[in-house]
Amino acid sequence: MQTGPRPHLIAVRRRAFSPSVVFACGLLVITGGSFLTFGLDNVGGIGFLVFGALQAIMGVLEFTRPYFVYDPATDELRMIDIFGIKDRVYGGPVGERIYFNDGDLMRALPNGVQVAVKTWPARKDDLAIVIAALPRYPVA
Repeated sequence: MQTGPRPHLIAVRRRAFSPSVVFACGLLVITGGSFLTFGLDNVGGIGFLVFGALQAIMGVLEFTRPYFVYDPATDELRMIDIFGIKDRVYGGPVGERIYFNDGDLMRALPNGVQVAVKTWPARKDDLAIVIAALPRYPVA
């Protein structure tokens, strides 16, 4: 078993727009909650402080964690969960085939159904590296 980092993995990061919006909204909620709590002496603002802090943490985690990781050796596409609790795994380990067709990243399920993989949150330059490593059409 390999214990170190695997250099053949291709990580695809999120676009910078979505995490920055989540982080900025978290800061805005923290600002409003602090005004309610400390400026107006309203205890109900503490919930806004907690929610804003959680939202800001989610924005930071979206910046630091990749959107998905592709392993060309095993044909595994792992969609990374923000909190690291449950990652979604597609591709070879679950009996699917992953390929690129007509501008979409596709999954060929074992029963023959083809399902597109959501790639709009991914950075285009990172996604291009994954697309270059994938076959162009479904492998029979």
